[in-house]
Amino acid sequence: MASKASIALCISLALLSGCQSTNEQSTSTTQPLWITETPSSDYMIYGVGSAKSSGDLRQAQLAAQESARLELAKQLNVSITGSTTVKQSATTKSMQFHVDELINSNVPTIQLQGVKIEQEFQKNEVAYALATFNRTEAIMQTELSINALDTQISQFKLQGASKSELLHKAIKVKTLAAKRHKLNTYLQMLQSANITPSEAVNTQLETSEGILNGLSFTVVSDHLKHAKVHDLLSSALTSNGIVIKPSNADFDLSFRVEWQEIYKSGTYYSIAESYMVVSENGEEKAHFNSKVKAASSYQETAKSNAMSKLADKLSNQLAKFIVSGHS
Repeated sequence: MASKASIALCISLALLSGCQSTNEQSTSTTQPLWITETPSSDYMIYGVGSAKSSGDLRQAQLAAQESARLELAKQLNVSITGSTTVKQSATTKSMQFHVDELINSNVPTIQLQGVKIEQEFQKNEVAYALATFNRTEAIMQTELSINALDTQISQFKLQGASKSELLHKAIKVKTLAAKRHKLNTYLQMLQSANITPSEAVNTQLETSEGILNGLSFTVVSDHLKHAKVHDLLSSALTSNGIVIKPSNADFDLSFRVEWQEIYKSGTYYSIAESYMVVSENGEEKAHFNSKVKAASSYQETAKSNAMSKLADKLSNQLAKFIVSGHS
């Protein structure tokens, strides 16, 4: 599913949030084999940890458990680098691009669940713990979750409705797709192959992207003196992938911009503060306020750069409005 960013799955923290413990403390004086030889299995993952007591046995036991979880995490190749941002094939951005980026950042990364402290042992001042994780079971549950999401995605009817209804459904589909992507990333962490979406799911995703990319906006200034600002803003929004129409668009963008221009030491500084209102069929839907600053040795370039920054902010605000208003 824009600027590239990387996700690092912090397994140690995830393990802490998803741990269970059987708390089986060995009372035998015979040292168990798992202390010196970590068990191996085709479907289970094991981790052995130890900690020396400094007078508080319970703290040593807890430290040994934590050590065992961390050792288990190493068996899962620890962290995976992923991306919460959208990979685009086109050279220009789109509304779908901005929306996907926002949705992906809002969907939490799946954390490792189901780690158990299977056994514990103490010898002299040293506490030992054996952590276990059923990888096969986790893979099966994750695959079932992905299949359930695919069923949900396939059931949406993305035709024959009003624009607002279609937009609402498209955001739902994109959100489910983002969850699906995170679950597939979790499968990678479990060292299992990704589940490829079916043709029906791909069709739904393509249709939802078409709905988002088909959204159009009309830019309306509050005064004729803002005609140049109107043109700059329209051009900058277009380069950000926003479809601008002179009339009969899905949404109207009414704006006013307050400018402050400063010349100092051979440099022009252009400061713009904008006030935007998004309307649909005459009904106000959202209000935005942004302030940007740009500098250049040329006055018009400074102003143009400020408007580009303003358009970039507005593009993200529009995506947030679409996601929060139709999710």
